[in-house]
Amino acid sequence: MSVIMNITLQSLFCRIRKTQKIYLAILFCIVFTTIESDGQVIQTNRFERKQKGSDDYYTIISLKDEGLCLLRHKDKYNGNKRVWEFVLLDTALAEKKTVEFEIENRNNLVGYEYVSGFIYFLFRAGDTNKNMLFLVEFNVDGVEISRHEIKPELDFRLTHFIKVGSKMVLGGYVSKDPVILLYEMNTNLIKVVPGFFQKENELVDLRGNVNNTFNTVLIDRSTKAEKKLIFRTFDEEGEMLLEDVVPIDDRKSLQTSITSSLEREELMVLGSWGDRQSKQSVGFFSLMVDPFGDQKINYFDFASLNHYLDFMKPTRARRIQEASERDIKAGRNPDFANYVMPYKVEEHKEGFFMLAEVYEQSGATNQFNNPYTNPYGMGYGGFYPYYYNPYYPGFYPSRMYNPYGYGGNVRNAEQIKTTQSVLLAFDSKGKLLWDQGMKVDETTRQSITQISDFVYWKGEIVFVYKNKDADIKVKIIEPLGDSSEDISEKVRMRNPADEFRSEREQEGGVRSWYKNSFYVWGYQTIRNINDREDRVRDVFYINKVVVN
Repeated sequence: MSVIMNITLQSLFCRIRKTQKIYLAILFCIVFTTIESDGQVIQTNRFERKQKGSDDYYTIISLKDEGLCLLRHKDKYNGNKRVWEFVLLDTALAEKKTVEFEIENRNNLVGYEYVSGFIYFLFRAGDTNKNMLFLVEFNVDGVEISRHEIKPELDFRLTHFIKVGSKMVLGGYVSKDPVILLYEMNTNLIKVVPGFFQKENELVDLRGNVNNTFNTVLIDRSTKAEKKLIFRTFDEEGEMLLEDVVPIDDRKSLQTSITSSLEREELMVLGSWGDRQSKQSVGFFSLMVDPFGDQKINYFDFASLNHYLDFMKPTRARRIQEASERDIKAGRNPDFANYVMPYKVEEHKEGFFMLAEVYEQSGATNQFNNPYTNPYGMGYGGFYPYYYNPYYPGFYPSRMYNPYGYGGNVRNAEQIKTTQSVLLAFDSKGKLLWDQGMKVDETTRQSITQISDFVYWKGEIVFVYKNKDADIKVKIIEPLGDSSEDISEKVRMRNPADEFRSEREQEGGVRSWYKNSFYVWGYQTIRNINDREDRVRDVFYINKVVVN
């Protein structure tokens, strides 16, 4: 198991900067193949492309073990149509193909989906007809398969977009009522799934399962005492297969929800909860779906977790724990609360993982007053810059579990600083087994964005994120033990003579990719004194990081 020692390399390059490029390349190869340490990650490949000031940013779509898709629009037009391009990369980050296609200039990208060798891009019409949606289908070889115009007759506001079997499932609202639409691509027919026009209910989750069914979660947002969570599973024709209605504690409000996707036999709902109408969370919850049993929602407050308070001073953490214990004994919700965003649920042979991040916010909140803006930019298949949420316009939207690709975020005056990444493990019944965390330092964005990610590999948790100085931060933890290892290294350059100058702090990130690999991306300014024609260049890059 080896890790690239970038600091050592940089010191070597500084000493021999005036040496011929060929000698540097030879030395680079020798050092990279011989220097080792006790680390468990290595940067194996890098993709790089020059970035001009007028170039749009890329949206990155993971194709799992089929590679990556990089999507952006170009500053190029053909009449009233704008040219878009996507670049297909293999798992070694080698470019396979670049494809251009045209879309009406006023149409905006609002979602994407990748399913079984096919990529779907969803666009919405501009100001003239906001209900009009356009779907473009490609295969992973870059061949365009079909185009579709989706014309809901209802005044439909999109919030969710997934593909299930031969259908596109669209979730959203008509006025303040949730609705699910099924779009059949072969016939262009739209079907309204019955049972969703329920007033004062929020559609907080829509997720496809591995067996061509899909789940929905509705949460009662009324002011009545007996509020409920409604979980349903449907087949691809919209026929309900399962329904589970569970009461919510009168003193609590469920804020986010993420369902599992039947990789295991059990269905699990995980998320966060807080005081009624509060924007901050008090803890996490779990619910095993069982329509034939009288199960209850399991609530876990932050102070009861083993490692959630690790990054505080011991005296403060102890005071919070003691105060929370007093609140619970007195029948109150604990007073300690944080801004928390769960991002994904992952299933494995022992149960379920949920990844969440803790953040702080400051500045103006003008974004929250616009009901047609999604400040979080997330969706199962991709981002939704035009999100509509009639119940929490200043709070969590319902797309929690898969963040937008790069470039889709909506900018605002808000400053979001992520402080901690948290991973919780649950068994098949929803019992909390353990929790672990990683401190995230000096990572600020203009909107709520997933900063870190993880893989569970060979019995260890591997957290990864990239800080503002372009350092890849890694924490390797044994879940049930106290041992951990922290690794920090610079993002590896493509050429040994390249010198890192700067990185755009607000751009880029880290995502788990497939098996034991991550991809790290961003935008850098690089200097190379051996390149007389292009000594300083701005680039978009992706580095592959592999856990050994």
